[in-house]
Amino acid sequence: MKLTIIIDVAILLLASFCIKKKRLHLFENLFILMILEFLVTSYCAILYINLDVWTVTNETVPFIIFRIYEAIIWPFVWLLYLNLLPNMKSRFSKWILTGIFVGIQSGIERWLVEWEVITYKDWPFWHSIILQVLVITLVNMALSWYRNLLRKEGR
Repeated sequence: MKLTIIIDVAILLLASFCIKKKRLHLFENLFILMILEFLVTSYCAILYINLDVWTVTNETVPFIIFRIYEAIIWPFVWLLYLNLLPNMKSRFSKWILTGIFVGIQSGIERWLVEWEVITYKDWPFWHSIILQVLVITLVNMALSWYRNLLRKEGR
């Protein structure tokens, strides 16, 4: 049951990303996706392998759920966010959109904890929220750097 829900969410995210009119260029989207994949897999690996503050279950189905979350759901949620962000006109609406997407990511992670896919050890939930904000900040900085690089090459 849990696996089908996660697979359905992943398929919906992929379909909505493919259908939605994107505000960012294809190369920007690919760059963001590569950065997000790198940051998310590193983030998760550091937390459950190096620091051992998370435990990922050894059962097959929950482990597949975690991998789908790590490789598809998390990066595509943030990619959708970054494509929606240019549509917002005011700073307030951008902050609200950011809060909504951090809430979505936090909710998904909370589901994984409730389903016992992830078990926290000495890890308060608010640390995840702070790290998600840090990840999105790093991605925005990398995207800004990439855009500046593209402008310099265009001269």
